Amino acid sequence: MKKRFLSIVAVAMVVMFLSVGSVFAADGAGKNFISNKVGVGFQGMVAGSFLNGLSARGWIGDRVGLEGSVFYGKADIEATSGGYTDETDADLWMLEFKAMYALVVRDFSKFYIGGKIGYGQVNVSEGGFDAIDGEALWTPGVFVGAEWSFPQLPEVGFNFDVGYSAVLFNPTINGNEDVDIKMHGVNATFGVHYYF
Repeated sequence: MKKRFLSIVAVAMVVMFLSVGSVFAADGAGKNFISNKVGVGFQGMVAGSFLNGLSARGWIGDRVGLEGSVFYGKADIEATSGGYTDETDADLWMLEFKAMYALVVRDFSKFYIGGKIGYGQVNVSEGGFDAIDGEALWTPGVFVGAEWSFPQLPEVGFNFDVGYSAVLFNPTINGNEDVDIKMHGVNATFGVHYYF
């Protein structure tokens, strides 16, 4: 139920951003607050589970942006064998890299699209799941998002992204179980960065 609710909210946000894009199609009159700057800060990811991350984000000119984040948290692992399903929590750390292109640039906001790739490792310390300790996963995806600031505090940027991620993760336990990590599908990230 919770995952379905988050999916509905994410889709609604995407539709809202796309529907108001034409209203903001004209560029702002002044220089954008974060053009040619690099920021560091917090990035959080809601992808089935919640992951906390340290992030660096920068914009080359007004339109091209790059971001790198290191996430750590708990993820839900599910193994199915012979009709029987077992679940547990796993420790997950992940490196994620994003490339962004701003479609709309205003004085204190940007609306952008982008692509991302993540690499991580899963560690489990419970029962039969021990066999997937240190297993690697890849998470390619696409997203839309916005970053904004307030005129009174222009060096702090707030961002919110909604997108779709696939998960390339297929370990086996005892040679026959189907193992899934619940991170694929619609997900969201949000963050705060201080720009220098």
